[in-house]
Amino acid sequence: MDSGGHKLPLQPLFSCPSSRINFHKRNHIDGHETQEFYPFNCSPHFPSKRTSTDQEGESFLDWDNPYICKLPVVLLFWCNTEQPDPEDFRCGACGRPTLSATYYACLICEKMFHKECVESPFEIIHPSHPFHSLRLTSSPQSQNCICCHHYFNDIFYHCSTCKLIMHPICAMRSIPFAVDHPKSHSHPLTFYPAQASLVCHFCASIKKFDPTYICIQCVFAIHKDCRGFPHVIRISRHHHRISFTSSLLSGTFSCGVCREQVDNNYGAYACNKCDGYFVHSKCAIDPKVWDGKELEGVPEENDKIDDGEPFKRIADGIILHPFHSHHLQLEIFRAYDENTYCRGCALPIYEGQFYSCMECDFILHESCANAPCMKRHPLHPYPLTLLNTASPGEESVSQCTACRRLVVGFYYFHYLDKHHERIALDLRCASIIEPFEFHGHKHPLYLPWEDSNKVTHCQICKEDFDMDSLEVNCMECDYTICFHCASLPEKVRYKHDSHFLMICDGKEASDKPYWCEICEGKIEVVKEKANSGDKKKKRLPTNRDKKERKIYKCNDCCTTLHAECLLGQTFTSNLLKQ
Repeated sequence: MDSGGHKLPLQPLFSCPSSRINFHKRNHIDGHETQEFYPFNCSPHFPSKRTSTDQEGESFLDWDNPYICKLPVVLLFWCNTEQPDPEDFRCGACGRPTLSATYYACLICEKMFHKECVESPFEIIHPSHPFHSLRLTSSPQSQNCICCHHYFNDIFYHCSTCKLIMHPICAMRSIPFAVDHPKSHSHPLTFYPAQASLVCHFCASIKKFDPTYICIQCVFAIHKDCRGFPHVIRISRHHHRISFTSSLLSGTFSCGVCREQVDNNYGAYACNKCDGYFVHSKCAIDPKVWDGKELEGVPEENDKIDDGEPFKRIADGIILHPFHSHHLQLEIFRAYDENTYCRGCALPIYEGQFYSCMECDFILHESCANAPCMKRHPLHPYPLTLLNTASPGEESVSQCTACRRLVVGFYYFHYLDKHHERIALDLRCASIIEPFEFHGHKHPLYLPWEDSNKVTHCQICKEDFDMDSLEVNCMECDYTICFHCASLPEKVRYKHDSHFLMICDGKEASDKPYWCEICEGKIEVVKEKANSGDKKKKRLPTNRDKKERKIYKCNDCCTTLHAECLLGQTFTSNLLKQ
């Protein structure tokens, strides 16, 4: 290359990583995969002659193989200020689309490579792991990087003593010795290599290989990834904003999300309006409950949602609801009619006040008519919008996310274009918030966090929970119920009984024989599930078994009804016809 008369230092030439990996596999792995890890011995530098000084005693230039690139790779730069599309770049060595300002390209195989994957030496010392060296290695099985948590097998760094795996980009990324991060701490912070013995004052945990910074003056430590944490946020599990505090009051407090104890010696998020409400920092910024917005400096009125009355008041007791074209008049319940259903929650009118259309048969419970246009719910970090299945042009929703019932009537909805996720909650499931006071249990119920729930089936319907099941559980005893059972009404009416019927499971009502007055089927005894060590063959539950597990009962008249017979497909079908 003509340097124009200027004497520039010669830059080292690097081999194509694909050739390096293939050459390494031929000499060490192919045909005898008896080990888990195979350290590299071939240099990243392009050999200056065919006979190499590599430990193999030969160069890949001597290998007569059409898939070996025998020209050095070319260093390139992104030539514009626009962020390149990840789909336009995928490293030919590690397979990751991680972008950087510089990269290499091979003119033979026409692949592009991370700069770190090209220049990776045999051995390095990582600042966060100074006691053992890391060897460039490959493996027949995919290995998980401790930093980025992606899986690799062709090229990565490995510590055989600590069983540590790092991607070349993570391993060769520079770590500043001193940083000034006023949002995280008021004093400059210094890198501390032996971070395995330090607890982060933000997340209250030890991350063995996450670079840790300390302030000796304040006896303060924080992980590199914890720096820049938000100070004021809103989470779905609480109705007020919460703020980070570095010091907690004396006493014993439980986290408002995971319900585990909060360590008073480390930071946490607290509510300034509710005494004793704290949340672990890790729990508070989890994407399952936080929308990712920092609210420090944002006026609280700017963060409010439209949770007021969804209708227009025409006169005293007369409203115009956006989901109906006629005026609705407030009335008081007089007589139970099993064929009349609320168009909001799809349940009959049992008692209390309701709104009735002045021109047609459209009716709404007073509570359903007052359902706000937007609301926050513990199941989702973003505000949900009230929609109606009868309105044209609304999102096509067939099933409630929580209870998996057919969505009929009003429901709350939110769609995330970025992650292609959506949530739909019918009015009954949307009314379940924390703490949830369930009529069949003496303690309040909460949404479980991660896999903290020990019970594997619902205490009411005895259905097993799977990965997609949503439930509420008790923090004081092993009591868990699914959203389907939790959202059933506590008491109902039946046309042939003048009293309210109360919900219970088959086990509670089977001390003597009963029959359902609708299907005339027997109320069967619901037996607890057999232990895993039971050698008897388990019978798979049938649809009838599931139906018989939830019943409504009138103790005065000895009336018993399967819940599914009274509230199952019948009322949904009738509502769809109306």
